[in-house]
Amino acid sequence: MAPARRVALVTGAGTRVGRAVALDLARNGFRVVAHFRTHRPPRSMLGIRADLSTPDGPTVLARAFRRRFDRLDLLVNSAALFERRPLEDTDAALFDAQLALNARAPLLLTRALLSLLRRSRGSVVNVLDVGGALVPWPGYSAYGASKAALRAITEALAVELAPEVRVNAVAPGTVLWPESYTAKVRRRLASRIPLRRVGSPDDVARAVRFLADSPFVTGAVVPVDGGRHLSRRE
Repeated sequence: MAPARRVALVTGAGTRVGRAVALDLARNGFRVVAHFRTHRPPRSMLGIRADLSTPDGPTVLARAFRRRFDRLDLLVNSAALFERRPLEDTDAALFDAQLALNARAPLLLTRALLSLLRRSRGSVVNVLDVGGALVPWPGYSAYGASKAALRAITEALAVELAPEVRVNAVAPGTVLWPESYTAKVRRRLASRIPLRRVGSPDDVARAVRFLADSPFVTGAVVPVDGGRHLSRRE
C-alpha cells in the first residue's frame, strides 16, 4: 500500500509568506489545509476561515480541521500582525493585539491539535522574524515582544512535546518589503545584508520544508535573512 499523504495546516495561508509556504508544501507532496481570515488562499487548497486573534479562534479552527481530517503531520503558524508604532503611540490595545495573534494563537492552536500531531509524530514550525526574535528593532517594541515570546514558546514546547512532536521556527529577514518603505529605506536596509540582496518568500518556504523533513532537529530557530541578524541592528 502507498503511504498516506501527509497533511499540513498553514495559518495565514492567503497572503505573503504564508501563501508561499502553503504553495511550496502542496508542490512537494503535502495535502495543505489553508487557514485564512481576510485573504483567501489558492482555490486548489481547502480553506478554513477563523479569527485567531480571539481567545477561542484557535479552538474554532482546530474543530473545523478535525471535522475533515484525522491526521496532522505539520502545523505552520504563519498568521501574524505586523505594525510599526513608536513608544509614544504604543498602548495596551496594540500590545495585546500583537501578543494575541503572534504568540497566543500559535500556542493555543498547537494545544488544540496536539493529539493529532502526536499520533502522526508530526512537527510544528513557527514563523518568527529577525526583528524581535533575534534583533531589537526601534519602533517595533510590541511586535518584537510578540516574536520574542513566540521564540520562547518554540523552545519550551520543543522540550515539553519531545519525543513525539518536534517544534522549530524560521526567522525571516527581508523577503517582502512593507508597502510603506520608500526606495531609499529599501536601499539602506538591503545594504546591511551580508549577501547584499533581499530574499523571497520561497526562501522561507524551503526552510520550513527542511525543518518538516529533518527528524533529528527540534528547538531550532533558523534565520532566513541573508545574514542580516549578524549586524544586530534594524
